[in-house]
Amino acid sequence: FDIKMIVVCKEFEFSFSEIVSNIKNRNRLFLLPNGNYFLIPIEWMTLYGPMAKLAKIQNGNLTLLKNSVNLQTVLEYQPSTLVKATLRPYQIQGVKWLLEHYNNGLGACLADDMGLGKTLQTLTTMVANVQLDLFGNEISTPKEYLKALIVLPSSLVFNWYNEARKFTPHFRRVQYIGNDRKILSKKLEKYDLIFTSYAIVSRDISILEKYNFRYLILDESQYIKNKNSKIFKAINQVKASHKISLSGTPIENSLDDLWSQMQFINPNILGSYSFFAENYKFPIEKKQDENSLLELKNLISPFILRRTKEQVLKDLPELSEQIFYCEMEPEQEKLYEEEKSKARNSLLKTDGSGVDKINIINTLMRLRQLSNHPKMIDSKSEMDSGKYIAVTRYLETLVQSNQKTIVFSSFVSNLDFYKAWCKENKIDFCELTGDTPLKEREYQVNRFQEQEKPLLFFISLKAGGVGLNITKASYVVFLDPWWNPFSEKQGIGRAHRIGQLNKVNVIRFIAKNTVEEKIIRLQESKKLLADSLLDENYISKPQMKIITALLLSIFCLTATAQVEYEVAPPFNIKTASFIQNNKNIVPIFKLGDAFDFQFDDLFGNEADYYYEITHCDYNWVPSNIPKSDYLQGFDSQKIQEYKNSFNTLQ
Repeated sequence: FDIKMIVVCKEFEFSFSEIVSNIKNRNRLFLLPNGNYFLIPIEWMTLYGPMAKLAKIQNGNLTLLKNSVNLQTVLEYQPSTLVKATLRPYQIQGVKWLLEHYNNGLGACLADDMGLGKTLQTLTTMVANVQLDLFGNEISTPKEYLKALIVLPSSLVFNWYNEARKFTPHFRRVQYIGNDRKILSKKLEKYDLIFTSYAIVSRDISILEKYNFRYLILDESQYIKNKNSKIFKAINQVKASHKISLSGTPIENSLDDLWSQMQFINPNILGSYSFFAENYKFPIEKKQDENSLLELKNLISPFILRRTKEQVLKDLPELSEQIFYCEMEPEQEKLYEEEKSKARNSLLKTDGSGVDKINIINTLMRLRQLSNHPKMIDSKSEMDSGKYIAVTRYLETLVQSNQKTIVFSSFVSNLDFYKAWCKENKIDFCELTGDTPLKEREYQVNRFQEQEKPLLFFISLKAGGVGLNITKASYVVFLDPWWNPFSEKQGIGRAHRIGQLNKVNVIRFIAKNTVEEKIIRLQESKKLLADSLLDENYISKPQMKIITALLLSIFCLTATAQVEYEVAPPFNIKTASFIQNNKNIVPIFKLGDAFDFQFDDLFGNEADYYYEITHCDYNWVPSNIPKSDYLQGFDSQKIQEYKNSFNTLQ
């Protein structure tokens, strides 16, 4: 859209486009030809600020992308008889919303919670698209095939294909996968629905980019969140008239995820990445700028539709979540503490190099593995695992009571211990990992869903956390926590979804006094960031502070504290100085680039914050910190405890 506006100030007239840069830079003084200044009204700065950021100036006019304007077309829509399903009211609204975007030439992101039927809504939309004109009137049977390319994680191809066969049997469909797919490559225009995987799109982009698809649909669209990945670049080379992204978790780690997906459905709606980072990512994530957050929400809200289970499925069975804390066995705990001490020492010596970053990641991995079972780092170990003992006892109880249960782990090797336990006790089970072939995945899911036994389904979180319908399970067990809470939420969504008739019980097993407790605490910051953008009623200033605040540093896990979250200047381990006042202040350090890398990469935040501590039981502090500074403000008993901890270190 081109916009031309003229500003009249006494005897002077000038184009509104001339003051756009002032509005962008929050500079209210515009120089007039006579040397005087025009004071831009403060209301204009607020009203036109978002438009000024995104607009381009061409021939003195403001040019706005069509995407930037909230267009609506009201359709009188009734579900087609060609769809072999009864849609719920919220699903009909979802179809209508998707059709409105199609008719306006705009991409859309359907971000409904897991288990609310995004697949069915999308298939129904495509049926309506070939049946109705822009005004909702039926048209004759189309002479051309729909040609919708649907890109999925490889584990979901069979699921989507079966759903399409069930709900839209009249569509001609094909799976573009496997070694014989090259035979199909010249015939894709003869199908309505073409199902393929992200990996194949990346490999076969030279073939797929030759086609002009009517629809390009991404399920679990967070797969393209990395703007530098081959998958992101390949997906954006595919030509299509209309694009839809589907994701229950459009923001997993940071606002980068959002930019990538919005760039896919409506290119440049959020500007270039550098523009987006400068105007939204950094102000929101680093400065907790509520105005930038509100502005970004207003920009994306016309293109993202999100409903949660709590909002639309009042009749969905109850979901309960519980954490079981497990004591490590004595020898296991001793080994864990030895590994943790090694990690501390190496961390203090780090220089921020790439090698150090890799070593820190490996150390964290090793600590996570030790939390689960010593055999995960030494297959010949004879040590027992406290968690293994607790989990097998719990699973035994579930099996005896005939409870269908999904067991998730982020480590395939961890699942192996429990599968071996099942074999020893003659307990039938199903399994699904990244190495499970597509046909076998389908068989395993159907077997668990349709047969009275097996009762246990072992699934690796990465391979089975998305797209599967496993509603026969009434228990979901997580053997270990993952950094990203949305991965676990996706796993829960396999059972707690439409079709579930029983209460779903979620059980998490956590090893006490380990890095696993830290992961559980850190999950909340990512959840808050996503909720603040996607939930209209969620955001508040204190919550935004929590988003960016980190809990106590990774290797100070025995600390307990009541915390007020405040943003503070960064500290560096080499030049650390303490904030001195009448309260007990314990700093959180920024341990050079290496520690920054850990927080940025795994948790989506930097360690540039301090905490106000009202009670703290530390067992370790860096040896190069002035003791007098560290001990200031504590009572004599507390000082003696700290002296003892220093003596231990030295």
